[in-house]
Amino acid sequence: MTSPAKFVVTIPVKPYVKRFVELNYSLPADFSKHPEIQKEVRRCLRKPSTRFDKQFENKLCTYTDQLEILISQDDFYRYGWEFSRTDVVAFGKLFETVIKCRMHNVVSIYRGVGLSIKDSIIKFQVHYSMEEEYWSYESIKKEYYRRRPDNEINFFTEIIDKIDELFMVTLSRKKDNVTTQKQPYETIEQTI
Repeated sequence: MTSPAKFVVTIPVKPYVKRFVELNYSLPADFSKHPEIQKEVRRCLRKPSTRFDKQFENKLCTYTDQLEILISQDDFYRYGWEFSRTDVVAFGKLFETVIKCRMHNVVSIYRGVGLSIKDSIIKFQVHYSMEEEYWSYESIKKEYYRRRPDNEINFFTEIIDKIDELFMVTLSRKKDNVTTQKQPYETIEQTI
Protein backbone atom coordinates (compact mmCIF):
# COMPACT_ATOMS: atom_id res chain seq x y z
CA MET A 1 0.00 0.00 0.00
CA THR A 2 1.46 3.35 -0.99
CA SER A 3 1.49 6.29 1.34
CA PRO A 4 -0.70 9.28 0.47
CA ALA A 5 0.90 11.92 -1.70
CA LYS A 6 2.36 15.02 -0.07
CA PHE A 7 2.14 18.49 -1.50
CA VAL A 8 4.15 21.60 -0.71
CA VAL A 9 2.94 25.09 0.12
CA THR A 10 5.58 27.81 -0.25
CA ILE A 11 5.37 30.99 1.80
CA PRO A 12 7.79 33.91 2.30
CA VAL A 13 9.45 34.12 5.73
CA LYS A 14 12.28 35.97 7.44
CA PRO A 15 15.68 34.20 7.20
CA TYR A 16 15.93 33.38 10.92
CA VAL A 17 12.42 31.90 10.91
CA LYS A 18 13.38 29.61 8.04
CA ARG A 19 16.57 28.62 9.87
CA PHE A 20 14.64 27.85 13.07
CA VAL A 21 12.09 25.74 11.18
CA GLU A 22 14.88 23.99 9.27
CA LEU A 23 16.68 23.04 12.48
CA ASN A 24 13.55 21.95 14.35
CA TYR A 25 11.18 20.56 11.71
CA SER A 26 13.43 19.88 8.65
CA LEU A 27 12.91 21.19 5.14
CA PRO A 28 10.37 21.01 3.65
CA ALA A 29 8.72 21.56 7.03
CA ASP A 30 6.64 18.61 8.15
CA PHE A 31 4.31 19.66 10.97
CA SER A 32 2.30 16.43 10.97
CA LYS A 33 3.77 15.42 14.35
CA HIS A 34 3.04 18.85 15.84
CA PRO A 35 -0.74 19.13 16.05
CA GLU A 36 -0.93 22.78 17.15
CA ILE A 37 1.19 23.99 14.24
CA GLN A 38 -0.57 21.64 11.81
CA LYS A 39 -3.89 23.05 13.00
CA GLU A 40 -2.67 26.59 12.29
CA VAL A 41 -1.51 25.58 8.79
CA ARG A 42 -4.93 24.11 8.06
CA ARG A 43 -6.63 27.22 9.42
CA CYS A 44 -4.54 29.43 7.15
CA LEU A 45 -5.47 27.26 4.15
CA ARG A 46 -9.13 26.77 5.04
CA LYS A 47 -10.12 30.26 6.16
CA PRO A 48 -7.65 32.74 4.73
CA SER A 49 -7.78 36.06 6.52
CA THR A 50 -7.41 39.07 4.24
CA ARG A 51 -8.15 41.65 6.91
CA PHE A 52 -4.68 43.25 6.89
CA ASP A 53 -3.55 42.35 3.36
CA LYS A 54 -3.30 45.99 2.22
CA GLN A 55 -1.38 46.90 5.37
CA PHE A 56 1.15 44.08 4.79
CA GLU A 57 1.95 44.87 1.13
CA ASN A 58 5.22 46.61 2.06
CA LYS A 59 5.96 44.55 5.18
CA LEU A 60 6.64 41.38 3.19
CA CYS A 61 9.84 42.93 1.77
CA THR A 62 11.66 41.71 4.91
CA TYR A 63 10.44 38.18 4.20
CA THR A 64 13.32 37.33 1.89
CA ASP A 65 13.39 33.52 2.20
CA GLN A 66 10.90 30.90 1.05
CA LEU A 67 9.65 28.21 3.43
CA GLU A 68 8.18 25.02 2.05
CA ILE A 69 5.52 23.35 4.18
CA LEU A 70 4.39 19.78 3.53
CA ILE A 71 0.64 19.25 3.45
CA SER A 72 -1.32 16.10 2.78
CA GLN A 73 -3.15 15.40 -0.44
CA ASP A 74 -6.42 15.66 1.47
CA ASP A 75 -5.53 19.13 2.81
CA PHE A 76 -4.43 20.22 -0.66
CA TYR A 77 -7.72 19.27 -2.33
CA ARG A 78 -9.95 20.19 0.60
CA TYR A 79 -8.46 23.53 1.70
CA GLY A 80 -6.16 24.81 -1.02
CA TRP A 81 -2.50 25.62 -1.43
CA GLU A 82 -1.86 29.25 -0.59
CA PHE A 83 -1.75 31.62 2.39
CA SER A 84 -3.05 35.19 2.33
CA ARG A 85 -0.60 37.99 3.19
CA THR A 86 -2.24 38.35 6.59
CA ASP A 87 -1.77 34.63 7.28
CA VAL A 88 1.84 34.69 6.07
CA VAL A 89 2.64 37.38 8.63
CA ALA A 90 0.65 35.66 11.40
CA PHE A 91 2.31 32.31 10.71
CA GLY A 92 5.76 33.91 10.71
CA LYS A 93 5.04 35.71 13.98
CA LEU A 94 4.14 32.37 15.56
CA PHE A 95 7.78 31.28 15.18
CA GLU A 96 9.28 34.74 15.67
CA THR A 97 7.76 34.89 19.14
CA VAL A 98 9.35 31.57 20.11
CA ILE A 99 12.76 32.51 18.68
CA LYS A 100 12.82 35.97 20.27
CA CYS A 101 11.68 34.66 23.64
CA ARG A 102 14.43 32.05 23.58
CA MET A 103 16.98 34.67 22.56
CA HIS A 104 15.94 37.00 25.39
CA ASN A 105 16.16 34.20 27.95
CA VAL A 106 19.55 32.94 26.80
CA VAL A 107 21.17 36.36 26.42
CA SER A 108 19.77 37.49 29.79
CA ILE A 109 21.25 34.42 31.49
CA TYR A 110 24.64 35.02 29.87
CA ARG A 111 24.46 38.68 30.89
CA GLY A 112 23.53 37.68 34.44
CA VAL A 113 26.59 35.46 34.67
CA GLY A 114 28.75 38.42 33.75
CA LEU A 115 29.33 38.20 30.00
CA SER A 116 29.25 41.32 27.88
CA ILE A 117 26.32 41.91 25.54
CA LYS A 118 28.55 41.13 22.55
CA ASP A 119 29.79 37.82 23.97
CA SER A 120 26.28 36.86 25.07
CA ILE A 121 24.82 37.40 21.59
CA ILE A 122 27.70 35.62 19.87
CA LYS A 123 27.28 32.63 22.20
CA PHE A 124 23.56 32.59 21.40
CA GLN A 125 24.30 32.68 17.67
CA VAL A 126 26.79 29.82 17.94
CA HIS A 127 24.68 27.56 20.19
CA TYR A 128 21.45 28.05 18.24
CA SER A 129 23.05 28.08 14.75
CA MET A 130 21.80 31.59 14.01
CA GLU A 131 24.79 32.81 12.04
CA GLU A 132 25.06 36.37 10.70
CA GLU A 133 23.42 35.45 7.40
CA TYR A 134 20.24 34.37 9.20
CA TRP A 135 19.99 36.87 12.06
CA SER A 136 22.65 39.57 12.30
CA TYR A 137 24.37 40.58 15.51
CA GLU A 138 23.08 44.16 15.23
CA SER A 139 19.50 43.00 14.71
CA ILE A 140 19.66 40.72 17.75
CA LYS A 141 21.20 43.50 19.83
CA LYS A 142 18.43 45.94 18.84
CA GLU A 143 15.77 43.37 19.62
CA TYR A 144 17.34 42.57 22.99
CA TYR A 145 17.56 46.22 24.04
CA ARG A 146 14.05 46.90 22.78
CA ARG A 147 12.50 44.32 25.08
CA ARG A 148 15.06 43.51 27.74
CA PRO A 149 13.77 42.89 31.24
CA ASP A 150 13.71 45.85 33.61
CA ASN A 151 15.14 43.88 36.52
CA GLU A 152 18.03 41.84 35.18
CA ILE A 153 19.21 39.14 37.56
CA ASN A 154 22.82 39.16 38.65
CA PHE A 155 23.54 35.48 39.23
CA PHE A 156 26.71 36.10 41.21
CA THR A 157 24.81 38.22 43.72
CA GLU A 158 22.01 35.67 43.88
CA ILE A 159 24.43 32.79 44.48
CA ILE A 160 26.30 34.72 47.19
CA ASP A 161 23.00 35.57 48.90
CA LYS A 162 21.94 31.90 48.85
CA ILE A 163 25.30 30.77 50.24
CA ASP A 164 25.02 33.37 53.01
CA GLU A 165 21.49 32.19 53.84
CA LEU A 166 22.57 28.54 54.01
CA PHE A 167 25.61 29.42 56.08
CA MET A 168 23.53 31.45 58.53
CA VAL A 169 20.96 28.66 58.87
CA THR A 170 23.74 26.19 59.65
CA LEU A 171 25.30 28.52 62.21
CA SER A 172 21.99 29.27 63.87
CA ARG A 173 21.29 25.55 64.26
CA LYS A 174 24.52 25.20 66.19
CA LYS A 175 23.49 28.10 68.44
CA ASP A 176 26.57 30.17 67.67
CA ASN A 177 26.76 33.85 68.53
CA VAL A 178 24.87 35.15 65.54
CA THR A 179 21.92 36.69 67.31
CA THR A 180 21.85 39.88 65.23
CA GLN A 181 21.34 38.05 61.95
CA LYS A 182 19.45 35.07 63.24
CA GLN A 183 15.92 36.40 62.86
CA PRO A 184 15.71 36.71 59.05
CA TYR A 185 16.85 33.12 58.72
CA GLU A 186 14.49 31.56 61.22
CA THR A 187 11.82 31.22 58.53
CA ILE A 188 14.29 29.41 56.30
CA GLU A 189 15.22 27.09 59.16
CA GLN A 190 11.58 26.17 59.68
CA THR A 191 11.10 25.28 56.00
CA ILE A 192 14.16 23.03 55.93
